[in-house]
Amino acid sequence: MEKLPYRNPISVAGHRGNAKYFPENTMVSFRSAVALHPDMIELDVHGTKDGELVVMHDHKVDRTTDGTGFLHDLTLAEIKSLDAGAWKGEEFRGERVPTFEEFLSFMAQHPDIMLNVELKDYPAMWGSFAYESAEKTIAMMDRFGVTGRSVVNTWSGELNEWIAEKYGGRVRIHAYHPQELMGKGQRRFVYDYAYCVCLFSTWKGAEVVPKTMFDFARAYGVEPWVFYPKDTPEAYDESIANGAVLFTSNDPAWAMEYLRQKGLHD
Repeated sequence: MEKLPYRNPISVAGHRGNAKYFPENTMVSFRSAVALHPDMIELDVHGTKDGELVVMHDHKVDRTTDGTGFLHDLTLAEIKSLDAGAWKGEEFRGERVPTFEEFLSFMAQHPDIMLNVELKDYPAMWGSFAYESAEKTIAMMDRFGVTGRSVVNTWSGELNEWIAEKYGGRVRIHAYHPQELMGKGQRRFVYDYAYCVCLFSTWKGAEVVPKTMFDFARAYGVEPWVFYPKDTPEAYDESIANGAVLFTSNDPAWAMEYLRQKGLHD
């Protein structure tokens, strides 16, 4: 599988944009993150009741807007009527939930930044709707010409396997370790199809998984990526020593500067 176009020894992805300081998964968060020039932007995509694609992390709008209900049950017009910024700060009031197309139109102006597109509609929740949503998302990525600089990410192992079978190696799949995190109904060993795997700290309660887990991924040709809700020098140092390739960060400016001091980022 062709490698992503990395420009640094270790890469940084802005998690939901610049989520520590801006309302996550909104255009103001993405614009702020891109201005920092990270290697990658991570975002989340849902399908709406009327078949459109919008950017939001949660399955429900309750936490990050002034509305209620599942995205799956709301139309695009209903979602666009919601305030998606005031929960983070009064200065963000009036910020709206972006469509995936709005996000891609913006990112088309920044071809050197990679994308991590997380699919949030799962077969276990919505059945065939999840597969239709995934198809629409990948088709739109193809239309905007970003698939070659992206990974597609989902917590559903069933959906991951379906993407691997339908699209082959041209769609890089970001998966998770341990594999059980991706739900029931999986038929394949995750390292047989994944491009990269996020190593979660479930090993005896440790924040950073042991180096053997990083080595295991690399032995299968799968890149070890990491994410920590709180970015700390200790977690970064241990992850670097273990062989992490990419850090997804809520504070990409801090992450890049820390790696820059070590000569690992531009």
